[in-house]
Amino acid sequence: MMQLLRKKMKIVLIIVVAFFGISIFYGLGQYRSSQPRKFYIAEVNGVGISYNQWQSTFQNVISRYDNQTLSSMDQSTINMLKNNVLKQIINAELLLQQAKKEKVKISKDDIDSEVDKIKENFSSPEEFNEALRVNNLTLTQLRDEIKNNLMINYILNQAKNKIIITEDELSSYYDENKESFFEPEKVRARHILVETEKEANNILQQLKEGIIDFAELAKEKSICPSASNGGDLGFFSKGQMVKEFEDVAFSLEPGEISGVVKTEFGYHIIKCEEKKEAYNPTFEEVKERINNILKYQKESEAISNLIAQLNEQADIIINYDFESENLLSESSQEDNQVSSSPDETTLKETDDTEETKEDTSNNN
Repeated sequence: MMQLLRKKMKIVLIIVVAFFGISIFYGLGQYRSSQPRKFYIAEVNGVGISYNQWQSTFQNVISRYDNQTLSSMDQSTINMLKNNVLKQIINAELLLQQAKKEKVKISKDDIDSEVDKIKENFSSPEEFNEALRVNNLTLTQLRDEIKNNLMINYILNQAKNKIIITEDELSSYYDENKESFFEPEKVRARHILVETEKEANNILQQLKEGIIDFAELAKEKSICPSASNGGDLGFFSKGQMVKEFEDVAFSLEPGEISGVVKTEFGYHIIKCEEKKEAYNPTFEEVKERINNILKYQKESEAISNLIAQLNEQADIIINYDFESENLLSESSQEDNQVSSSPDETTLKETDDTEETKEDTSNNN
């Protein structure tokens, strides 16, 4: 159910910041104001970030990796990722605080609209309510999360909207990167892939006799995943296919069918559908693409500068460094395991220390 909620609520619950390349679950119901004093892994201008808040975000991040990628990470990389997640939560808190400082207002209608978008992704109101229940969220808490996210996005959009891209910048980028817009020769081809040369020759004979359409025969006989598309591989340039295949494909004229071609994958029959000659596009043809490239670069820079400024002006205390776990993981030979929490004993001892300090202070 948690995975279902992540998928269906990501429109609003996840703050997608292109510059960070990371998603932030901002709290997931972990409300600071309703919780007792506890160990905070970080504090931002007096606002504590709890372990539970960090864990929700971290679990969301690693859920995006497949098992192979996760198993290939050593503990140093994992701990670096943990610290990076904490940093992004801190940045999100800074953005939210800035929005509150600027008294950003989010209308009820805006929140209602986002709630409706989320509900539309569920098959029934009961399924939506069940997802909230499983994740220990009330509708009121969800609305608060939406409000926070919209406030943060408002601040980010403010920074992005200030950027300006001039005509000179566009033309200069084109002149300096003209080679990157070069369009190499391309061919669009279909193919039929089978396991044996005998079967390939039988299919080729049918095609020569015009008994059946190439695409239909590909759907019926080909063992390549492209079979469902009638063997259509789309356009590709040289270097994208194995040499034996592409040498033949590029030698064919549109409408022409090859003989049997053997590769490491089996036996192919190739049909050329279209060809595109190598081409150097003009400035006007790629102007919009360049504008998008520069826009992304400048927006990223604007967000980076804003975050850096907020960090410089803030009082940030980091109480837990995940990279220090390296010493523990090396001694226990757990380099390839993903740990989702700091050592519980460490947290407990820290909490006990804090309580002891408070008791001693009160006794004095």
